[in-house]
Amino acid sequence: MPRDTDSPPLLLRVSSLGVEIGRRRVLEGVSFEVRRGEIVSILGPNGAGKTTLLKAIAGLIPHTGEVEVWGRVAYLPQEKTFNTFIPFTVGDVAYLGVKDRDAVREILRKLSVEDENQTFHTLSGGQKQKVLIARFLGTGADIFLLDEPFTGLDKVSSLEFERVLKMLKERGKGIVLVSHDVGHTLSLSDRVLCLNRKVFYHGKPKYDPKIFAQTYGISVVPMWHDH
Repeated sequence: MPRDTDSPPLLLRVSSLGVEIGRRRVLEGVSFEVRRGEIVSILGPNGAGKTTLLKAIAGLIPHTGEVEVWGRVAYLPQEKTFNTFIPFTVGDVAYLGVKDRDAVREILRKLSVEDENQTFHTLSGGQKQKVLIARFLGTGADIFLLDEPFTGLDKVSSLEFERVLKMLKERGKGIVLVSHDVGHTLSLSDRVLCLNRKVFYHGKPKYDPKIFAQTYGISVVPMWHDH
């Protein structure tokens, strides 16, 4: 695994990645890295190619350029489908296909999901989201690709989930996070990638009106969070 003298080991390197869907160029020349213990967030408007980038990294769609991975990758899509007509319990869903049940149980506890015997389909949308997140984060992967994971979570649940992300970060995991919330993302991340088909900025979180105007095509005022 490549390692700079003063930097944590690399987990992911994306080099000149491009994606074409139909005859339309969706992504062009995208390059960035993720190291151990790092949260890298992807910002950009709707249609910027953020989800497409995660799918390309996960190997779900063809692409040009190079994706190098050191470790195991897990991808949590924005749309999470589950057959609610099957009477699964919370535990059935949370532990499905997971080897490290203790890790999942720890995350469920941190997300305040207490009753593993409750029927999954009776949960609220936010509670279902937390169970699926716990299962995903308990896979033992080294790199987590998350597409809008805060969707459906209220403020308390979002804070709980942030604590889980920080726990994974402390354990040397790499996290790539797509979010529409500029202010929240800047406060949470180690580095950000401003994307709109191509990369307009990749570096330490900062609010630069020029960069965000280029990325979004409009003037952007971030909504800062007090946490």
